[in-house]
Amino acid sequence: MNVINLPQDLNPAQYRAEDRVLIRPYTSPCNTKKNRVILHRNMINLLIEGRKTVIYGGQTTTVNDNAILFLAAGSCLTTNVKSDNGNFQSVLLYFSDEALLDFYMKYDRLIQAQQSGKQLPAASFITFEKDVFLRNYIESVRHLLQLGQPLPQEICILKFEELLLYLLQTAPDTLLQLRANATGSMQDFEIRKAVEGNITRPVTVEELAFLCSMSLSTFKRRFTKIYSTSPQRWLLEQKMQVAARLLLDQQTKPGDVYDQVGYESHSSFTKAFRQVFGVTPSAYQEQNLNVQA
Repeated sequence: MNVINLPQDLNPAQYRAEDRVLIRPYTSPCNTKKNRVILHRNMINLLIEGRKTVIYGGQTTTVNDNAILFLAAGSCLTTNVKSDNGNFQSVLLYFSDEALLDFYMKYDRLIQAQQSGKQLPAASFITFEKDVFLRNYIESVRHLLQLGQPLPQEICILKFEELLLYLLQTAPDTLLQLRANATGSMQDFEIRKAVEGNITRPVTVEELAFLCSMSLSTFKRRFTKIYSTSPQRWLLEQKMQVAARLLLDQQTKPGDVYDQVGYESHSSFTKAFRQVFGVTPSAYQEQNLNVQA
């Protein structure tokens, strides 16, 4: 029995490893029995016609066109049964762990408001019954796919977020089980949340490691894996980018900026700014305000 690698085997010509969200149509005129599938991305199966059975570890689930199915990345066995009309048809939405973490970061305030405080169990798959919105959502995706060309990444991400935002409002406890399925990524989420939420505060790398309940060495190793640079360099560049944006306002005095980006003195801020931009904050502001004028 052949092994199917998804999403790359479904449409190799359109597969791009750097895309975080992929949307693909799938139609089969015949039944299949126990396909061996390796999911290299998490997948949402928006079933339109037919019935699908999934065996994942020690768990089995079967869904028909009344439900949609979320599957975590991993190995599984799948069986497709065509409908009475003669087809098995679905829309497949693949998303990386990074796409899921981006969603959690972007909508953290909404997620915090929806959390019930209950300990959510890990699950290899979750299902949602279709309602009017979900049926219309699937139709909207089908119309986009009928344009006959690959969807831009921006549209794919927008449709991914639209679906998750709706499920966050209607079935938050079920949706948030996806946190447990992002294998090895929840620590990355905690790092991103701590780091990106403290860019403008005077917090040290050691303190960030403490906030993430990690040793300094573990924090630095995982940080470098996420951001492809050291914590010190990343924080320096991010702080200076914020400072540069503040300096574009002619009402802002360079001497007032250092405190807003987490520096304790004007001199240490000026030294750091020069390290990134090659000029002092005052010179940077003067150059850019002259250009705007």
